[in-house]
Amino acid sequence: MKKILFLLAFLLIVPTFCYSGEEEIKLEKQPKTPIIESSDEAKNDVIEGKVSFDWVSKTQLERNKKINEVKKIIYSENVVTKYKKSKFKAEYEHYLKDKNYKEHYLKIINGEKETATERFAGFYAFNDRMLYMYAIQYKNNPRYEFYYDTLGNLRYVDVFSDNFPNYPFYSHKYYVNGELIESAYFESETVQYIFKDNKFAGVCFNDTIFNEKAKKIMTRTNY
Repeated sequence: MKKILFLLAFLLIVPTFCYSGEEEIKLEKQPKTPIIESSDEAKNDVIEGKVSFDWVSKTQLERNKKINEVKKIIYSENVVTKYKKSKFKAEYEHYLKDKNYKEHYLKIINGEKETATERFAGFYAFNDRMLYMYAIQYKNNPRYEFYYDTLGNLRYVDVFSDNFPNYPFYSHKYYVNGELIESAYFESETVQYIFKDNKFAGVCFNDTIFNEKAKKIMTRTNY
């Protein structure tokens, strides 16, 4: 029993961007970052970037140049890397608790992806048998995604750039204490550049992650 409780506690605190470590990805540890799908009407307004993936064929100098270019874009001077906890909670005070978490839990495990006002994404463990986290995007405020544990407590906030959902765009993920934990540059629907602690963590092409030397380091196997 203690072992199960420890694992559940661990699942509730893991970040949800692509991880850049060398170990093999585990379903219980690393859900795929959701860009919660919009309705067909909204999708018509999205300008999808036509980007070919040539990371492996680039020279190291070219890859380094691309990393620096992307880093400069997403870490502009006005990016806050650490909010005061009180300021962060004040800014997101209306989202700290999902008061309808029981209703949302049931909708998500029953396969519902949206309501008239919200869109959902769920994260599962134990071969998709247990929902341990979910994300909500409110249609009247689509630049933010809020991640909750199954008791409706806020865990993370994803903040997207002003041009979202038009590619390219970027996002910053904050933990509930106001700390910036990961950032991503979405060059296209299939290509994402991931940064952690201001350092390049990898580029994702579809479900394969490459490091700065174009070495494949991981394959995402869960959604």
